[in-house]
Amino acid sequence: MNAASARHPRTIRPTARLPWVFVVAIGLGTLAVVMLFGFIFFQIVYASHVLPNVAVRNVDLSGRSLDEAARLIEAQIAAKFNNTAIELRDGAQVYIATPPDLGLHLDAAATAQAALDLARGEPTRQFGVALSGLNLPPNIVFDPSASRAFFTDLARQIDQSPIDAGLQLDGLHVITTPPQIGRTLDVERAVAMLAEAAPTIEQSPRLALPIVTKQPRLTDTSDVAARLQRVLNANFTLDLENPLPGEPASWDLSPQQLAALIAVEHAPDTGAISFKFNAEVLSAGLADLAAQIDRAPEDARFIFNDETRQLDVIQPSRIGRTLNITGTIARMNQALANGENRVKLDVVVQQPDVPDTATAAQLGITQLVAEGQTFYAGSSKERMTNIGAATARFLGIVIKPGETFSFNKYLGDVSLDTGFAEALIIFNGRTVQGVGGGVCQVSTTVFRAAFQAGFPIIERWPHAYRVSWYERGFGPGLDATVFSPYVDFKFINDTPYHLLIEAYANDAAGRLTFRFYSTSDGREVTISQPIIENVVPHPP
Repeated sequence: MNAASARHPRTIRPTARLPWVFVVAIGLGTLAVVMLFGFIFFQIVYASHVLPNVAVRNVDLSGRSLDEAARLIEAQIAAKFNNTAIELRDGAQVYIATPPDLGLHLDAAATAQAALDLARGEPTRQFGVALSGLNLPPNIVFDPSASRAFFTDLARQIDQSPIDAGLQLDGLHVITTPPQIGRTLDVERAVAMLAEAAPTIEQSPRLALPIVTKQPRLTDTSDVAARLQRVLNANFTLDLENPLPGEPASWDLSPQQLAALIAVEHAPDTGAISFKFNAEVLSAGLADLAAQIDRAPEDARFIFNDETRQLDVIQPSRIGRTLNITGTIARMNQALANGENRVKLDVVVQQPDVPDTATAAQLGITQLVAEGQTFYAGSSKERMTNIGAATARFLGIVIKPGETFSFNKYLGDVSLDTGFAEALIIFNGRTVQGVGGGVCQVSTTVFRAAFQAGFPIIERWPHAYRVSWYERGFGPGLDATVFSPYVDFKFINDTPYHLLIEAYANDAAGRLTFRFYSTSDGREVTISQPIIENVVPHPP
């Protein structure tokens, strides 16, 4: 083995590899320091500026300060946003509004702040944004009050109440009108929909308006129209039940008259259509008809048959009747509703108090209870005419128990047209010519009969001065003047029996007689002698 062979085997010493590792370590350390300082520098630089590659609606904001970014957004994005034409669709109808109209506002400052805040996130997020870029949406502020005000105003153009089917008269023709569906803009729903669409309203500037429909209450009036048309196709007849001889049994309203009287009505709660007569106008027409129909009941008139002690009818009783206008209108309206053209008049019948079937026993008329007489021989023809005309009006009347007898009630109208003549009368304290002179002969005679019968006298007036006609056979103080309607003669039948009055004027004898028939209750009447004093001559 040589000397070389005697050496130890060669090995790789660590010192041979240390320089390379050290270089790598130094490099990595340097890189870390550089990156650290770079990160610190990045943070410092973008602490108040927008990260690179950051945009809003494609408007680059890289490196912009907050104010710069806000101004840029306001100028290039907000102005365009505010002028966006937003379509509000109601079917084929389109309304145009801008975001400010609807309460939408692009907040440039808040949008810029959102872009700037990206530099304050996670570092990886920051670098990711800087490397890959980010296109931010703008910050849209929604004012629901302004939106509600806009839609409320728009609703005034859109809203339409439902219209019920109707009908109207055109002359004699009934015309139906179609119904119409109601429409209402749901304002609160529209506000909610806009709030939901606000962030992307610029990209999709349209909104379908929420419309609520309301059906009409009445959709068909054909049946009502048909009934009304049937009524208008013929006369409308008003029938009178039990007409008098020579009296019309019915009255007709022509279709033209009907059309003028009928009013179409709508029920406020249901919208139902009905047609009725115009009560005010129809009442006036029926009042004219009532003047032909109405009549007061008339009691029977009798004379007492002294032989049979029964009552003989000299004038039959007559029922009274009154046209019930309200009831007739109700019947006519019911006929209209049924499509009928004929109705009976609603006539109320009043029975007489004393029918001609009454007997003497039923009425308590059994005997002569009093008699009054006066004398008028020597009267003028005209005065006799008036005495006879007035006397005839009292023959056979019956006064009920408790009833007040009024001379003027039975006398009625005193005129030339009713059979009276002009004769001497007392007027304003003087004797003058006047219609009805001599009627006081009749009232005086009635007074004497009532006085003799003992009935309470509740109204009696003496003449202004003594008249010879009324003192023949009796002396003064038993006269009674009348002057309708101001001066009357009245007494009360205060017995439980009816009182029959018979009156007779005998021109040949010049004697006027009133007989009272009833049943005596035993009362007695005595007449004293007259006392005459303070005699004053009457004027010439």
